[in-house]
Amino acid sequence: MDARNALEQLTRLKSDITDHANWSEDAGYLHPNALQALVQIGVPRFFLPKALGGYEMSPVDCAVVTEAIANIDASAAWHVMVYNAARLAGAAWNQDLVDLVWGDDPDALVSASGNNPYEAVESGDFYQINGVNHFASGCRHAKWMLSPVRLNGEINSVLLPMDDCEILENWDSLGMRGSGSNSVRAVNVAVPKHHVNPMPSSNRERNPYYSGLLYRAPARIVFSTYVPIALSLAKRSLDVLLELALNKVPYALNAKLKTRALAQTKYAEALAIYRSAKAFFYEEVERAWEVTKTGLDFDHSDKANLYLAGVHAVQSSARVVKLVADASGTSVTDKNNPLDQISRDMETLRHHGFVNESRYASVTQVLWDSELDYPLILR
Repeated sequence: MDARNALEQLTRLKSDITDHANWSEDAGYLHPNALQALVQIGVPRFFLPKALGGYEMSPVDCAVVTEAIANIDASAAWHVMVYNAARLAGAAWNQDLVDLVWGDDPDALVSASGNNPYEAVESGDFYQINGVNHFASGCRHAKWMLSPVRLNGEINSVLLPMDDCEILENWDSLGMRGSGSNSVRAVNVAVPKHHVNPMPSSNRERNPYYSGLLYRAPARIVFSTYVPIALSLAKRSLDVLLELALNKVPYALNAKLKTRALAQTKYAEALAIYRSAKAFFYEEVERAWEVTKTGLDFDHSDKANLYLAGVHAVQSSARVVKLVADASGTSVTDKNNPLDQISRDMETLRHHGFVNESRYASVTQVLWDSELDYPLILR
């Protein structure tokens, strides 16, 4: 499976996503028909090992498909990350756990969140898990919940059956509403000890399924599953402004918006920001993939540059949407204008912990060999 095959499936199934986008927005989680369309496109198998029925898709192809899905619905595209982040994390699991989760069901959804570790206490052959983790995207459709867990003072990962957890219906966000990123509570959930494993970066090839090239890439290659959503929102906003410019006659102005110098200036500036940010992001993803294929190691600056490209793509996309909104006038306040949801989705996405504005400083700390405030950048 490559981008071309996935895009062909997306074209065929597009209406299953678009027809239910408003429902997902109102309900606060993805409509089951839209989720099933993603399954038929092959999304759950993008980063799953071939030995388990997956595709081990290249990060570049994944980014292209993610962006195409986001052109239809950003919240639906978010599920590319929801599905595939756990597939990458499985590299650090023992083989029995991988077999349990995906051996008979390659499409099984694992919701994951690193927001707040659970607490684990040993109890015979089991661990008792307690706590609340937040922003567990896709949890209403998930069979499993993947989370950090604190065990004997150290942070590991734990996999919990979702049926043994409680979903707290507290996702009522401004944007990305269809991501269904509720909190998940565990109260004395007993799991076998093999459900607790090192964090993904601790042992990238712990089980034999994960021997392919994809699993030798830096962990932040996962950016390919959600950064393109921001680029899509930026492009969609530019398209909306172009249509407005060609048709809208602003109040008290006897000429179309396209004649106004302010709109012309902001459109050109936004277009330049979008194109340069997208080029930088895809350049770094492609470079990371090429380095992976050569078998060379990634040094700290390589990882920092990949991270910088992801953060910059998101923050630049947010700048694009803001410029478009400024140029659009009161149209941006109309709930029926696509800019309304584009702006809300972008505002939510740009604050994500992996790609918010403070991560610029995290990149500089690596490049300047300063003390790190965010060690995950070097995964």
